[in-house]
Amino acid sequence: MGPTDLRGVWATVLLPLEANDDIDFGRLEAEVDVLLTTGVHGIYTNGSAGEFHTLGDAEYDRLHDLVATRCRAAGMPFQLGAGHPGGHRSLELIRRAAALEPDAIQVVLPDWLPLTTEEVLAAVDRMARVADGSRWCSTTRPAPRRGSTRRRSSGWPTRCPH
Repeated sequence: MGPTDLRGVWATVLLPLEANDDIDFGRLEAEVDVLLTTGVHGIYTNGSAGEFHTLGDAEYDRLHDLVATRCRAAGMPFQLGAGHPGGHRSLELIRRAAALEPDAIQVVLPDWLPLTTEEVLAAVDRMARVADGSRWCSTTRPAPRRGSTRRRSSGWPTRCPH
């Protein structure tokens, strides 16, 4: 899957929660099974509606194992979200996602402080190296923090062609 293959309608996996805020994995399995029958072009996890920043390691791994297993069995392309507000945590999640060999890994830039263009490019380059050959794409959250701008991605295609 290349950059031009990331088109069409991709369905996000929403996290069904129990009353105690644990993920209801039974309902999650049913949700993924339904998504696989809807005619979408792919399925992805941990988008901005997926509570990606609240997942512990066991939940993250179980969610991604479930999606990877079901999507592979159905021949459905899938992306795994590995974004996190903290840069080091994001790198760990990228490593975990890459181990499952998804069609792409979604990342977000750390955004607690404004980043210069060089800092953005350094972060993107490191994310790509940690992804270890896995394809990935960047998503932008709706409200960048403290002075960061949407122009952050200038220079990516030519300077970090991962």
